[in-house]
Parts: sequence; structure tokens; C-alpha cells
Amino acid sequence: MSRQFLSTFVILLIFIAPLVSSESNSDFTVDNKEPEMTTGDYFLYDLDMTGMLDSMEDEDIDEVLENSNSGMRMEYGGDSCLQTGWDDCGIGLMTWEVNLTVIFSEGSGIDNDRMVMLMKIETTTVFAETKSQDTTVQTIDSWFTIDNEPYHQEIVMTEVSVDTTESVEPESVKVGDTWTTEHVIETTYNEKSRMNGEAWEHEEEIVETDNTTTNYNAESISNVYVVNTTYQTMKIKEVEMGSEAMGYSYIADSGMPIKTEYYEEGSLQMIATLSEYSWTNEPSQSSETDLNEESVLPGFTMVSVMTSSVLAVYFVARKQ
Repeated sequence: MSRQFLSTFVILLIFIAPLVSSESNSDFTVDNKEPEMTTGDYFLYDLDMTGMLDSMEDEDIDEVLENSNSGMRMEYGGDSCLQTGWDDCGIGLMTWEVNLTVIFSEGSGIDNDRMVMLMKIETTTVFAETKSQDTTVQTIDSWFTIDNEPYHQEIVMTEVSVDTTESVEPESVKVGDTWTTEHVIETTYNEKSRMNGEAWEHEEEIVETDNTTTNYNAESISNVYVVNTTYQTMKIKEVEMGSEAMGYSYIADSGMPIKTEYYEEGSLQMIATLSEYSWTNEPSQSSETDLNEESVLPGFTMVSVMTSSVLAVYFVARKQ
């Protein structure tokens, strides 16, 4: 999988998605309106990384243990174009960190064959109608000892990407519909590292341009149970052409992504599940008993939010 996924965190979609009316358990239609978001609105997702951690095990690594995981927090940061000079912009924020213990195979040369690793990611997204700019800072701190001498390795990776699309989302979507989006993403990568607080060593800057085509399929209506609540959701599949990865997003009738599953080569790698949120002007929820009545909710374009964010987290963790 290419590194371009790190720059595809398109949090804007959760804030400018159209509205949907729910007509039945298997029929969703879309009305082109926008939900109202307020600065400070946020969505927090628990991350189950079991599959990803298991897949990191190889001939050099016996096991990877998760010590703590903050979950992935997505927040609306208000309206501003100061960073880009564009018109009519919004700000999206995403933060996440995880603490791991890596157990190496016997004879690794590291004392007790163990290393503690703290990984963090912070992303700021400026978005307009057909483009967005992501600034992502990833830090990886590792602590280990060799012959009782302590070592602290620091790696800081900064990526700035500009995503442009001329794709037009369909005006209505129901179960069984498919659609495609195309994006041009230009990303600038910078990386620096150091050991035990010594002078930083800088890698050569890399600039890449990628053209991506992503297919979406609204597959079915599915019930998702989280935090003592059952949500009726639309299950939407997302696949980037030429990739062996895919994601499923489960979108509630309020428009919130309730759960996202990420697969690599057919193996489940990570699950993100809604655990907490604050949405000041949240649309009214439809219960399972009134789904035949007209109700409004943010729409299908939100499927990219969770998939893109989970992909960003996944590739931060997999890079080291």
C-alpha cells in the first residue's frame, strides 16, 4: 500500500455532507443540504488494533503488546482560510496516540529483547469545496537498553498534502448504488531523527503526486451495537483501485460514522468504533420504529471520514 493514504484524511466530509431522508430499512435517498457544525464539536473512536499488531509479528518480532491507546479524536476547528488563502474554508483536527511494547526474537541484541514505543499523530485539515490541505505531524519515540546502556530514539515525520478533485457526488444514494471519485494528491514529506538527544539528522525531502480512483458501494442496512445503543446503519464499502486494502463504514441515521473496519489483503487489521461525541446541532435521531417517516440526516459522503482516518493511523503504526 502506498504512503499516500497518510494524506487522505478528509475530515471535511463530516462537516459538509449532504442530508439524507430515510424511507425504509433498505432505501436511503439524499437531499443536498448541509448539517450545521459548531467549533469544538468532536467524535471520539476506540481503536481495536489486534489484527494490525498480530500482522507485525515476523521472524524478528515475537509479539507486540498494546499498553495504552487514546482512541482517535476528530474535531471541528471552525471556519478559516488563513493557511491557504482559499475561499469558504473549514478546519478539521484529528489526534491519536498509542503506547506499545515490542518483544523481539531471542538474540536481538536489545536487553530483555524488549522496546517501548510511543506513537502520536496530529492532523490539521483545511478544506474548501473541491480541495483540501492536510498537515500531518507524526512522532515515534522508542526506549530500549543495550548492555544496560539506555537509548531513546526520536523520529518526526511531517507531511503536507493538497488534495484536488473534480468528482461530483451522486445526488441520491440507496442500498445497491455505486459511485466513483477521483483525486489528485500532491504530498511533501520531511523526516528527521536523533538518538539520545543528539543533533537531528534530516532525510532528503520527497515530493510525490498520486492520482487515486476510489469505488464506493452502498451494500446493505446493518445494526451496530455500541455503548448500550443499537444503531441502524448503512454499510458502505470503499476500495481504492490498484490496492489490496478496503474499508467498510457503518453510517447511522444521524449521519455519524458508528464503526469502520479496515482490511489489508483480506485480513481485518483495525476497527474504529464510536465511543463518545459532542455535536451541538445534531439532527434528530430516527428510531427503528419510525423509519418509515421522513427524517433528515447527513449523507453518504461521510464514508470517507472514518476510512481515511483509520488508514492514517494504520500507516503511522506500520511505518516503524
